[in-house]
Amino acid sequence: MIDNRPYPSDSVPDVAAILEQLRAEVRAQSAARRPIGDDALQRALQRSLDDLEISRVVSAHWPLTGHTLPQKAMALINKVVRRYLRWYINPIVEQQNAFNNAAARTLRLLAEAYQELAHQVAEQRQTGAQTRTDGNEAHNDDHTATIAAEERSAAGIDPTIAPTYADLMAQVRNRATMEPPARFIELELHDALTQAQSRQFVTSHWPLIGRTLVEKVIALHNRVVRQYLRWLINPIVEQQNAANEALTAALHTLIRIDAAFRADVAAFRAERKRQR
Repeated sequence: MIDNRPYPSDSVPDVAAILEQLRAEVRAQSAARRPIGDDALQRALQRSLDDLEISRVVSAHWPLTGHTLPQKAMALINKVVRRYLRWYINPIVEQQNAFNNAAARTLRLLAEAYQELAHQVAEQRQTGAQTRTDGNEAHNDDHTATIAAEERSAAGIDPTIAPTYADLMAQVRNRATMEPPARFIELELHDALTQAQSRQFVTSHWPLIGRTLVEKVIALHNRVVRQYLRWLINPIVEQQNAANEALTAALHTLIRIDAAFRADVAAFRAERKRQR
């Protein structure tokens, strides 16, 4: 739940200490939680999820201090400016945190779903291995021959005659008409990940130029304001970039796990088809 209460400038918490406490809690929860799996991909996914849990909270408030008198005076001015700009900055940060929370929760649910899927695939493989017998294999050979004969008959080929190359191609074309349309989800996932990686880094600096004299004066003013507000905007951008990097890393690992599961399912289906 997002806290919409204002942040008093004179009671700003120690953000570094809070983040370190959050990291310690995440590490403790990770150690107590049952791991998703034992292979490298699943361990990498768990690390990415932990990194995302650590970096998903973006803060616009951190200590502004100084050692010398001029530094303390500048820190006081910055605190006043930050307090004044709460109406502008805080809603942006809160919306981004809401998205980060939803994305982190979705990724963790996906990881749990893949864990359950891995257990189901392992159970199915174990069940299939226990029920396989020599008699079933002989029956499978007969059943495969029957299916081949039926396919040749459907293609208008005499099943008693040895098939020629043209006959085999006719069977291939006949089977192709019965196959569902293929959707290459792996390519779609790769394209989606590429798009996410190309947009994961946020920047607060872009060209500020003008064509007329008035536009150039305004652009110069905006550059000066942006240069001054670096102390406020840049840390927010850096925190969000860290969260985005952890998010895309988790997505990359999930896509690799998805490809591995698809390969396992395809091998399992092929094995089951041979047993029929």
